[in-house]
Amino acid sequence: MAPDNSDKAVFNTSIILDTMTNVALVVGAASNLGFHVLKKLTTLYKGKIYFTTEDASTGYNIQETLEGTADVEFIQMDITYTKSIIKLRHHIQDLDERIDLLINNTEYVPTDKKITHAEKVRRTLSVNFYGYINFGKLVYPILSENARVVNVSGPAGLLATIENEDIRRRISDPYLTEDELVAIMQEYEEAARKGIEKTEGWGMSVTAVSKVSLNAVTFLQHREWSDKGIVINCVNPGNVSTREGRKTAKVYEEGAKAILYLALEAPLSIKGNFVWSNYNVIEWNSDPYVEVTTV
Repeated sequence: MAPDNSDKAVFNTSIILDTMTNVALVVGAASNLGFHVLKKLTTLYKGKIYFTTEDASTGYNIQETLEGTADVEFIQMDITYTKSIIKLRHHIQDLDERIDLLINNTEYVPTDKKITHAEKVRRTLSVNFYGYINFGKLVYPILSENARVVNVSGPAGLLATIENEDIRRRISDPYLTEDELVAIMQEYEEAARKGIEKTEGWGMSVTAVSKVSLNAVTFLQHREWSDKGIVINCVNPGNVSTREGRKTAKVYEEGAKAILYLALEAPLSIKGNFVWSNYNVIEWNSDPYVEVTTV
């Protein structure tokens, strides 16, 4: 009679399950908001936390600051540089890990005031739009089932910040494809090069257009990945701008709360949504002036 190995099989399975580690990834931890999200996450998350910055010395300094508080590991990555994204993916794959929680706080921060408006548009979209698309293509395949993804947007991400009704209709089409979305944003880039984006109804805020496009990417990604149980949302963390010098730590701590609510606490019924800083799901086409000033 063959030996009964059922107990051994159960035991071996339990070992595998017990040794599996939850994995989180915070992209863009160098900003004040990104650092506060990462710092707070180390006190709340039970598992390994990877984080990225573009600059290596900044990343290692953050890791040194947080060492001893949690299992954190720095990986250098630039969202506009495909090879660095692939390197991050391979690092995680080589350890047979999958990402359970992804917080993408990447944002273009202008440092050169002498560039043309058209160049500012190009650089901003390369991070806030094309960067998110490319990152999703390369990294989402190593998300675990039922993973949560939080893309950090802002109050300017409301659809109504774009003045032209036809543009709003096209960009919010629930059947919009990635190619169609890219084509719409290329129209914006062309208008910016010609200096006619205001007359065409885009407005003059590059940040607003980029955040609207980021939200559009988020909703598109939700449609693509929701059947795999992956929950993808975008969030407005509050009035946290890239001009961080005058902000206090309290502002970033408050901004981190809405992000971490979506990451760790929000019901799974909240998916494919734009969530405001007060944790409420809002209509993407809400009045920007009412929403921003009353929350």
